[in-house]
Amino acid sequence: IMAVPRPSLFTLRDTSQKVVRCHHNHLVASPQTANAPPGKISVVPNQFMDPSHFPIIMGINGGTRCLSCGTSAQPTLMLEDKKIMDLYQNSKEAKRFTFTCSATGSTLRFESVAFPGWYLSTSPRNDQPLRVTNRLGEAEITNFYFKKV
Repeated sequence: IMAVPRPSLFTLRDTSQKVVRCHHNHLVASPQTANAPPGKISVVPNQFMDPSHFPIIMGINGGTRCLSCGTSAQPTLMLEDKKIMDLYQNSKEAKRFTFTCSATGSTLRFESVAFPGWYLSTSPRNDQPLRVTNRLGEAEITNFYFKKV
């Protein structure tokens, strides 16, 4: 496995064209405007897992805050103050921060590794926080366009 010197940057957009961005320390999905450009998501692979499932760790603010499903019995999507490159080096801590990617046509779904069957999702409404859901194909939007910047 090749070492990654720094995270790659991506933008995330749901299938209703809402862009994911940071707003008051939360990730929200909003219509894209000049005042609300898409956020840059820092991404590294989880090098300790099977690469065929495309396991990734995502962060914001230059990779200083990372997306996690938390440590409680039920998954809760949150941003934790962890450096993405530290998680890249540390197999023990990385699991709750890792999502696997699966393609559905031109879009991707992001499934939590710590909570199988739970997927990154957005609300059909604007300006709502990202969360995780275990109910595919219902109201929550679970398919995303993931574009390298």
